[in-house]
Amino acid sequence: MLAEKKSFMREPAVTIILDMVDKVHINVLLTGILEAPLLKDWLQKVPESGNPDALLLALKLHDKLPLEMRNLCKMLSHACNPSDLFTPEHMLLLVPALKESPGDGHGWVICFSQVGCQETSFCHPRVHSVWQVLVDILFADLAVVNEDATSSHSSKKTKKSKKRNSPEKNLARRLSSFWEVVVEGSLLSSSHDRKHLAIDIFLMLLQRIPASCVQIVVSYKFVHCLLDILSAKDSHLYKSAQHCLQETVNWCENDDERRAAVVIALQQSSNGKFDNISRTRTIRKLVSKFVTKAGCLLFGQKLTGLFLEGTPTQLNESSLDKSLTEEEVEMLSVGVTSVGEDIENLSEEAKDSDDVLRSWIVDSLYNLSKNTALDPAAKFPLQKEILKFLTVQGLFTASLGIEVTSFELLEKLKWPKKPASARVRRLCIEHMQHLLVDAQNFMISHKHTELNESMQHEVSPLESNDLGAYMMCFLGTLQNIPSVFLFWPLSKDDEDTFNKLHSAEAQLFRAACKGESNLSKVQAMRFLLIQLLLEIPLRPGEICETAAELLICCNKAFGNVIELVESSDDENETPALIDVLVDALLSLLPHSPAPVRAAVEQVFKCFCDSITESGLMNMLRIVKKDLKPARHKPAVVEDSDEEDPIDIEESGSDDEVEESENDENTDDILEQDSKAKTSLTVDKKIRKETGDSGGAEDSESDFDDDAMFRMDAHLVQMLKEKKNAGGSDTAQTQLKNFKLRVLSLLEWYLQRNSSKPLVLTVYSYLLQAFVNSSSIEGNEQFADRLGVIIQRKICKAKEYPKGPEVDLSLLQDLFEKVLKLASRSKAKKVQSLSQICAFWLLKVIHGNSNETELKKVSEVFLKSLEDFFVNKKCRLKGGFLKEVFRRHPWVGILSFGMLIEKCRNARSEFLQFEALFLMDTLVRPWLGKSTEVPSDKDSSHHLQFLKVHLPSLSELVQHFLQKPAKKASHRSEARQFCMRILKALSLLKLERSFAKLLKHSSCESQLGDLFRPYKNLVELS
Repeated sequence: MLAEKKSFMREPAVTIILDMVDKVHINVLLTGILEAPLLKDWLQKVPESGNPDALLLALKLHDKLPLEMRNLCKMLSHACNPSDLFTPEHMLLLVPALKESPGDGHGWVICFSQVGCQETSFCHPRVHSVWQVLVDILFADLAVVNEDATSSHSSKKTKKSKKRNSPEKNLARRLSSFWEVVVEGSLLSSSHDRKHLAIDIFLMLLQRIPASCVQIVVSYKFVHCLLDILSAKDSHLYKSAQHCLQETVNWCENDDERRAAVVIALQQSSNGKFDNISRTRTIRKLVSKFVTKAGCLLFGQKLTGLFLEGTPTQLNESSLDKSLTEEEVEMLSVGVTSVGEDIENLSEEAKDSDDVLRSWIVDSLYNLSKNTALDPAAKFPLQKEILKFLTVQGLFTASLGIEVTSFELLEKLKWPKKPASARVRRLCIEHMQHLLVDAQNFMISHKHTELNESMQHEVSPLESNDLGAYMMCFLGTLQNIPSVFLFWPLSKDDEDTFNKLHSAEAQLFRAACKGESNLSKVQAMRFLLIQLLLEIPLRPGEICETAAELLICCNKAFGNVIELVESSDDENETPALIDVLVDALLSLLPHSPAPVRAAVEQVFKCFCDSITESGLMNMLRIVKKDLKPARHKPAVVEDSDEEDPIDIEESGSDDEVEESENDENTDDILEQDSKAKTSLTVDKKIRKETGDSGGAEDSESDFDDDAMFRMDAHLVQMLKEKKNAGGSDTAQTQLKNFKLRVLSLLEWYLQRNSSKPLVLTVYSYLLQAFVNSSSIEGNEQFADRLGVIIQRKICKAKEYPKGPEVDLSLLQDLFEKVLKLASRSKAKKVQSLSQICAFWLLKVIHGNSNETELKKVSEVFLKSLEDFFVNKKCRLKGGFLKEVFRRHPWVGILSFGMLIEKCRNARSEFLQFEALFLMDTLVRPWLGKSTEVPSDKDSSHHLQFLKVHLPSLSELVQHFLQKPAKKASHRSEARQFCMRILKALSLLKLERSFAKLLKHSSCESQLGDLFRPYKNLVELS
């Protein structure tokens, strides 16, 4: 009676009845409880009545009812056992009852609590008890099997493993029917309450299903329901979906099989875009948990299986056409004629849904091969499997079906039913190249001791630890299978080059197995040939010429690794091996991908010690080349040849500044004029099409809709033409990237050969390129790169050019130009780098010159020093000059007399004391750290030097004491300098000669006790 009056009391009433049934005797049940009239009415309700409590009562009492009452129970009339209960037909009958069971408080409005714990930040109705009963029945057979499995003896595990598969298959069949009919068919397509109920049922099932059934519940419709909710934070069920996703992650986080199943199901149902659409990092987090060899291999197998299987659901193109019909009509009504293109783009998007998923699979496989958590021994088998998959799917296809058996490899080769697109195959080849680069870097490292052991004797490529050799052998095996052929069509020249590269690599591998002395060169060349072989399908017709040059280099460097057609040219005109190799390597840098460039760099590292001046000049000309002229054309210091020019930017005058401003104004006027002409041209075209003569003034500003749309079309076309015409920026960018790649090779050459005379040539070209790029907008990156290389690899290298081959006249010329650059350049970066270069050049000059040549260099520096004191345009700093005197005192000896003169008659007090500071830098080292007398050799040298300048020094001392400076700091510096001069003279025993030259009485008052010995000498004289 209670359940009939209040609907929310039905479930508690059923619960009370079921508790009584479990406690009473069977006779009481048959004669008392089951005879109640209302109970019979509930059991006889039709499924369409939508009573979940009646269904719950029927499910719990079905086994205890007598046969007559079972036949009257219409809800379970067709379900004699669990298999019949979960058939699609019976599930359809139960849908009305299950749809009305969201839980207690049916029809509640969804709300979110603003207080409380995070775990209870959302509230929804409780799940009805009928769902738990259905789940228990669903997993009843599997629970029995699990209990038997845990209690059985270990010797019987193998016998029962076959039987264990049968309940899982039955579970999968029943679960699939239940999920598709009830959850997807009725709950997910309904209200928010029922969608939340579907999420609760999913979490209820998740804790009990095996990993093999994950794909059933993580279905296409359920995943898209989650994505619709998670893509917008303001959706009603956002926190419920977040909770569901987090529970799923927690369930599979520590189990490789579960984790792999969840990742595959989520990505398969979202076409590989789950993280992007849901705005989470779920997939990335789960994939990062594969850190064991078994887990990585399992996940790799799942990924390859998904690649072959594809997505379960594809977009319906006909529905797209129907949905676009109204839009098409609307767009045509406003004069837009591009609807066909939009429909075509949408259909292409539908067709490319597999490409997105397969691209993610290929990316994931490559990232799996880079797993740093695996040790090399465990990573190598994984890399082999991934490389085989990428080779099969990227390069080959089968002519007979989608599965081919290789008796040589003892395995089956499979392709997807829907062939992979050229885009996916290209991605496979690119990841093959990256994987081979990783393998090459590992071989170069000291960790690869197993390779050295395997190279001591000849081994088969399939048995070696060389991933490149394994891939080439696997590729050759596939080529020998009659029903397997290359997917990429190759021309005759490309096919010939492909085969020659394959043969040459095999010969080089055999040479490496013999343990030759040039093993590093052989290995580097091998991997470059492999990279070029993989580039042939991607760049048809572009590799043949470079590959031919490299094969010639291989024959000359390692013996005849392959038969080549000999040219009829004169042998005397044949260039050197290294020059041909450098030209071939440089030709690969502009347009090749990163793996090919990495292989080129490894080959250059092995051969750069023997590079010739000709090959080096080819590289330097590329670095110096530029397409855009500088904004201010630099003035050349003097006439010099093309091999070693360093241009210096002169400081502009006021007239030049005004002229540049006028140019900018002129550019603005021209730009406005061009815009006006453009608008007039468009106006004329529109009037011509519309038939308007344009006579009336009012018609010039009033356009109809059709004319406005035509004007937009013309503007779009003109913008496209302007974009296509702007190819110079693209060419400049390509040239800059090419120059940066060449710089990387030069950097390695300088690191290995910093003591060779050719470094001077490299220095001159790099400095010239640095000066030019500093004056061009947009070349900051290139200029910074040049500056770093010049500073670190040349100026701060441990060694510098030495030997009789060093050209001293070139050094002197370079030093003169770099001083001019430091004194005239307005760019601070150029000034700073030129000063560093000046220090380095002085070090090289001092290490390779005699006294006569050093004197010539001092004269060059003397000119710059004179320019510092005389020319207002000179940008040299006193700190730079003092540092030159401190590091190389021999440079300042010749300028000592001039400095004494500038201390008295320079054009400003500041410059007078700059000269004083420079003199002090020279004199200070003579005093040493103590008052001891210096050695005889130093004493004789200093004595001879000071005797020459003794009269001028006495006049300078008297000048400072007689005419003190205006600034107090300058007066203090002058007094300290005079004291140091007197101290130096006393140590060298030149007091008497100096005292005869002093005539002013102010010396005693300024110098104090230090002057008393000189006063006595003056009185005696």
